Amino acid sequence: MPLPNRFPLAHDLPHDELGQTVKFVLLTQYYPPEVGGAPVLLSSLATELRRQGHDVRVICTLPSYPTGRIFDGYTRRASVQEVREGIPVFRSWAYPSQSAEFFPRLANYFTFCLTSLLAYRWMSKPDVVFIDSPPLFLALTALFLARAKGARWIMNISDLWPDAVAEGGFVHSPILLGIARRLEAFLYKHADFVSAVTEGIVQTLAEEKTVPRSKLLFLPIGVDTDLFQPRPVDQPLLRAYNLTNKSIFVYAGILGHAQGLSLLLEAADALRHRQDIALVLVGDGPEKAQLKAERDQKGLSNVIFADPVPLTEMPRWWSVARGALVTLKDQAVHQSARPSKSLPALASGVPVIFSGRGEMARILSDAQAGVVVPPGQPTPLAESIIRLADDGALARKLGENGRRLCETDFGWRGVVQRWLEEMRSPSNSPTGFLATYSGASQP
Repeated sequence: MPLPNRFPLAHDLPHDELGQTVKFVLLTQYYPPEVGGAPVLLSSLATELRRQGHDVRVICTLPSYPTGRIFDGYTRRASVQEVREGIPVFRSWAYPSQSAEFFPRLANYFTFCLTSLLAYRWMSKPDVVFIDSPPLFLALTALFLARAKGARWIMNISDLWPDAVAEGGFVHSPILLGIARRLEAFLYKHADFVSAVTEGIVQTLAEEKTVPRSKLLFLPIGVDTDLFQPRPVDQPLLRAYNLTNKSIFVYAGILGHAQGLSLLLEAADALRHRQDIALVLVGDGPEKAQLKAERDQKGLSNVIFADPVPLTEMPRWWSVARGALVTLKDQAVHQSARPSKSLPALASGVPVIFSGRGEMARILSDAQAGVVVPPGQPTPLAESIIRLADDGALARKLGENGRRLCETDFGWRGVVQRWLEEMRSPSNSPTGFLATYSGASQP
């Protein structure tokens, strides 16, 4: 397929530092004001691409995640067009649901696959359509839009489907899983690029999914090191939650199924004797009501639930935290995970206590930026909390290492620049196609 012509940027966009202009459309199920790893990835990618001189548009749902209710200001609308932080956004309706049940979630995914086609005229003619998966099915919409518009398309894998849904027990039918795996193989074959957010996913795509290395890109989740950095303790926040003179350990993110958050309550139960330690869970999600009921049933006064806050407000919580809590269930699919909630804490100089295995455990251990404990075991988790609560010097040292790691490896500017360079590389085919755009402007 011939490459599309280059599209000029609007006059108010910054000069592209690398001499190229590309028009991107990002297609995603989740986008701010929704919270979680996917909204952070997509909004940060959009912002950084624009900052580096590219034209960016976003197609997403009317926001409803993780509450399962369409947010105020977006109700009773089939679609909404808006500009968010300088980026044009087209939102279309999708059946809202936070249920883990198979059919409500399918309804949520498939309705957006259909309604997102309403953006066909609005999106003009892009050079690249970028789709974030899961859900897997949305890649069909990306394929259609890219082919109809004469664009290339990138399938970005944040979580391996259908592997994750099979191991998590969400789908048991061999027939349905077989169909999903054939769809997966079809999409990998027809995508111009298959991008991945972790090294483990890249390896699985190459070795188990047989995706050619020439099509693979690496786009790890990054962090805004200007927004998240060490700050003075937010005393008003401590007073608001009656947390003054306590060592505070914060879990921040989606209260969902994959995290196994009952583990935090079990650890809190083992910490009853330490009145100077508090665990704070900041966020919302399908498990929140059950977790609060479990907390109340056990009488855990050392566990506090705080409402989710915008990303820009999270530095307040990290300023008061002695440590960050990050957990994952002990499942093979999580071996390649890099929970995005780890990075804002690390960039803020807060050490991470990670209950899990695999890639995130290796990153923390290699950088000496946190403490790794076996997944699903409350006693080692409680012991690590006590260790950091009692050893301020250790917590500071780990926090300093985490900040240094983020500055070196995970700032969004460097992450996106390296990703674009992979696409420009003439040694990859077709991943050298971005070089065509820089050459198009030459005399």
